Amino acid sequence: MRICYFGAFDLSYTRNSYVRRCLELNNCSIFFCNVPQHWPTYKKVLPLIVQFCRFRNSCDIIIVAEFCQTVVPLAWLLGKITGKLIVFDMVIGLYEASVLERCRYPENSISAKKLHLIDQMAIWFSDLVITGTEAYRNYLIDEFHGATEKIQVVPLGVDDSLFFPKTRNKINDKFVVLYHGSFIPNHGLNIIVKCASLLNEDKRFIFRFVGDGEQKEYVQLLSNKMKLNNIEFVSKVPFKELPKHLVDADIVLGVFGDTSQARKAMANKILEGLAMKKTVVSGDTDSIRENFVHKQHIWLVPLGDAKSLSKALCGLVENHELMENLAESGYNRVKQRLTPRVVGANLIVALENAYTIS
Repeated sequence: MRICYFGAFDLSYTRNSYVRRCLELNNCSIFFCNVPQHWPTYKKVLPLIVQFCRFRNSCDIIIVAEFCQTVVPLAWLLGKITGKLIVFDMVIGLYEASVLERCRYPENSISAKKLHLIDQMAIWFSDLVITGTEAYRNYLIDEFHGATEKIQVVPLGVDDSLFFPKTRNKINDKFVVLYHGSFIPNHGLNIIVKCASLLNEDKRFIFRFVGDGEQKEYVQLLSNKMKLNNIEFVSKVPFKELPKHLVDADIVLGVFGDTSQARKAMANKILEGLAMKKTVVSGDTDSIRENFVHKQHIWLVPLGDAKSLSKALCGLVENHELMENLAESGYNRVKQRLTPRVVGANLIVALENAYTIS
């Protein structure tokens, strides 16, 4: 199968690189039609057309990358002209990200309605829409009236060639609790900081934040205001260096924000921690429970609850056997269900079925 990956996307973005690896490991050839993300939509059109013309006879399917809703109609037009299947990877909607998650626009505002329409049109103009969880699939069907047979789940997984168990050389007696990510609202950074404040006098713990992002300055100011001495910050590192930080962790944190996105999406950090055979603690959501069982593969706490998180950490540090069992079982679950080869095989079936129907 020959794929044209289409849009304005970051080749290193986790979802994007993971889906491409899924395809490559299942014998797909991939060509790129890609323009800078910061360009306005009108500026993207002609360069994308020119690039696509080079590959129009070399591909069978056009996959529009995540967050590229505005160019789906262009992909649809090119697909109609050349007879290509159009697939859109809708891991999160523009409406949800800007309106429901970050509250940048009131829900009844013109801007909010415009973003809602853009999301809906992206679904309309696609032959197949893939998304990361069953919870998000249900949202797309209910909110945008997407046809059930058109929207398929391609779960977020983890690149097991990069994230796998490694020997740890523990250099101190601190119990390292790791957050790594882009400091976005659904991660619940304020909950993690409040948890750290509850454990500030417990000398066993050190909370390590790795990464940069929109709420990092806020988190640092909050930490300073609370006069916490159990938090340390590490700047963003290249993606391929993340395992070096994960291997030093005792517990890897997932997401804790009580937000729309947190409840429906799956976080990379959860899967990366499990793939490295680490104990993972996260907020309890339906999307996580699609693949993992509380107290069997992962430890779950209520979203938005710093006190429950602190109690969970204290309970785990006192029960090393439980931690080892969680890490082992979680790792095996990821290997069974969420590696690129496994997910890719299911994705190929979905693409072939959509291609046959179209």
